[in-house]
Amino acid sequence: MKKAMSKHHDAVVTFLKMNPNSTFDTIKDGNPKISDIMLRKVVKDLQEEGMITSNDEDGGYIFTDGKSDIQPKIEDKKNKEITSTVGAKVVAPADKKKKVDEFLGDPTPSGRDFSKYSFNGVSGLSKGKVVLAICKQYVKDNSKTTLVKMQEVFQSKEVQPRYGIIVEISLARKTTVNKTERYFFKEADIIKVGTQKAVVTNQWALFTLTPFLKIAKELGYKVSVTK
Repeated sequence: MKKAMSKHHDAVVTFLKMNPNSTFDTIKDGNPKISDIMLRKVVKDLQEEGMITSNDEDGGYIFTDGKSDIQPKIEDKKNKEITSTVGAKVVAPADKKKKVDEFLGDPTPSGRDFSKYSFNGVSGLSKGKVVLAICKQYVKDNSKTTLVKMQEVFQSKEVQPRYGIIVEISLARKTTVNKTERYFFKEADIIKVGTQKAVVTNQWALFTLTPFLKIAKELGYKVSVTK
């Protein structure tokens, strides 16, 4: 970048380096001192500058350091012809970073994390889907559990302060604004807990998924990282 980034730009970039594929809401949760309006401007600026891009299947953002697989078109000053450069080379860092912890896959050279997870014989699960699968299994294993008990066991609000990990469906629907659904509402994804219907949030980043998986491990659920 030609000019020095503001402290808010620095904060968002630093956050995304540590938590790639974070949604806007997750970025906001991690930067509570930045106002909603200011954060939207920062995200827009960083996208325009090529520092971040939207890439994850859940609508998350990743830090790109101004690198892209497809370079923008440039204008030749002499003949005004438009050309393009395709397939920019990504240079790997000298030292390969160690895994953040046992739940994360190895980062790619650009620092992006595209880890998928395997649980109960099903592989290729996204962050949100592996949480959903574990919550469903917990209900099968504990048929007499209640929604309140599940929220206590998985530390719903501690792990996911804004949305909670699993909530009653009518409450979850109140968070849907401009058709943006922050929970898994498909019929097959709705979980019946006792007499209640509950849904799991789809808003996940590395820093929220890690404590959830640690709880799952303590409960005896085995999750592995797949490529």
